[in-house]
Amino acid sequence: MDKKTILIVEDDNELREALKAILEAGCGYEVFDASNGKNAIALLSTKKPHIDAAILDMVMVGHGGTVRDYLKENPQYEQIPIIFHTGLTKEQFDNKVLEGAHYVHKEFGKQTGSIAKIVELLKEFLD
Repeated sequence: MDKKTILIVEDDNELREALKAILEAGCGYEVFDASNGKNAIALLSTKKPHIDAAILDMVMVGHGGTVRDYLKENPQYEQIPIIFHTGLTKEQFDNKVLEGAHYVHKEFGKQTGSIAKIVELLKEFLD
């Protein structure tokens, strides 16, 4: 079986590195990561890597909704599962943003819970 590949777009360096380490070492996934939406779109449009799922922060430069739009508009990526990992509550943004995506709430100071939920969702989607 081919190694599954995940895109992480997260501006919190510590959280992004922790999530990447868990997904690579703990789950055996290959991970591409970017610190903001602009860098993620540049990576996707120039390198066109194969990815099986995306984990997107919402509040950052070039926010996650922009990356989600890029993924959904690109035939190579339009069917991949998208997980929004954000400190916002569902009520704080337009439901159209969540359309076709999954939502995991970041509990500040308790990221291990949200990371565990992300791992659970990825295994459900990809295994």
